[in-house]
Amino acid sequence: MVAAMALMGAGINGCARSTPATEASQPVRVLSTTDSTPTSPTDSLSAAFHAEFAVADARARAISYWLQCVPTLARLRADGRFGPAARAPRSLYCARTADGVPIGGVYDIDSTFRMVRRLSVVRLDGARPAYALPLDTMAIAREAKLARDVNKAVAASWAKLRRPYSVVPFTRDSGRVLEAWVLPRATRARAIVTGGDIGYQFATGGTLSIVSDRSTSWKEVALPPAGPLRIVSTTSAVAAVSDLVTARYQTELGRQVSVATSTVVSLLEPGFDPATGARVVWKHTTNRR
Repeated sequence: MVAAMALMGAGINGCARSTPATEASQPVRVLSTTDSTPTSPTDSLSAAFHAEFAVADARARAISYWLQCVPTLARLRADGRFGPAARAPRSLYCARTADGVPIGGVYDIDSTFRMVRRLSVVRLDGARPAYALPLDTMAIAREAKLARDVNKAVAASWAKLRRPYSVVPFTRDSGRVLEAWVLPRATRARAIVTGGDIGYQFATGGTLSIVSDRSTSWKEVALPPAGPLRIVSTTSAVAAVSDLVTARYQTELGRQVSVATSTVVSLLEPGFDPATGARVVWKHTTNRR
């Protein structure tokens, strides 16, 4: 199960002095989030590339789901779906079940990040019925703590740089790996940020371990108002996770999107991905610049 959680009340959405305009909330879709298994390559790229891309794209899908889920839950809470808005829990929980059903809800957590209380969860498809099957509250608490710790680790430096961001925790590889990614946000409307992301895991003893740090590649570029979108990633082969997130998000908005590294161009196009259930697939070609 791929999960994502946002501690809105604890400042997990970091922000510098400039606040970006946000897109309208997208409907939460029922898609499987089983991690991609590389298929037999039909291009000239290596199996190693496909394996590495599959991991990066699994992370991007988890983050993309979070970008849809969190505003949906915030709207449901404001509308009283979890009780009177003023008294409803402030922490938000987003997940998908093993069979791909999107669920989400609200909860409180104690100051030690060990005890989840007042957890209320609904399905995010259909009429938002209550979700009553058991959930691993210890896993929810671990995600919350990781998000809190990552936010504490980056808040001062990103505020000094005036870079807004979101911290997105999620599990992958069927719940075996817990990560949190610092996802940069644009400082102005009609702009996107390429690169700039940082990935974290809990290391032995509960300390933070950096999975990937592309913070120095942060670049804000204008978003063309219409037409195909080409995202230029600073990586040499597999694109940055943040660039894959932007590609998937903009594709959901109806645009044709490609991501180019120095050696590979990856295009999202209509098709069925049996590994994820998604209705778009990646097509890779060698970048002949």
